[in-house]
Amino acid sequence: MDKQPLAKIGPVTAAEICLRYDAPTGVRRLLRSGLGVRELIDQLSAGKQYVDAIEFLAYALPPREGVWWGGLCLQHSSGEALSPAERAAAIAAVRWVIQPTDENAAAAKGPGGAVGMASPAGPLALAAGGGMRPGPYGAAQTVAMAVKLATLKSPPAGMQETQRQYLELGIGVAEGKFA
Repeated sequence: MDKQPLAKIGPVTAAEICLRYDAPTGVRRLLRSGLGVRELIDQLSAGKQYVDAIEFLAYALPPREGVWWGGLCLQHSSGEALSPAERAAAIAAVRWVIQPTDENAAAAKGPGGAVGMASPAGPLALAAGGGMRPGPYGAAQTVAMAVKLATLKSPPAGMQETQRQYLELGIGVAEGKFA
């Protein structure tokens, strides 16, 4: 089966993405001249380095698509089992994805902060608000945290499979399948 291009990421190399964050040694070791984003994700996935691949993909995706990916993972991990505070954070994040205005970004910060790191909904809303730290990749760091927190909701024996599934969801977002 042919792999779809990662249309939401654009023409950038894996090394350029790694400059956006403190990529782990295992990721940096795989870099070589001209290595594409999809190629690096495939290599990490083949080595079952799903957590590294999730973090890398979070930095590769634009913020809107990253938050959408996190929302899909949150829905999968929690379904309807969200507290009122978590639901408010998730709604604020999705509202920003649908209409990424400064007003909606600012409105997501409060619910995200109220939930904090107790649930993937907290960092997801904070990512919609720009992330937990200032700078162009603050949202990426926070999306990675949300997706990784969502994987923790699976039973330990199935966690690696959940990580793989969430990575596949993220790739689907990057391909434009879940826009």
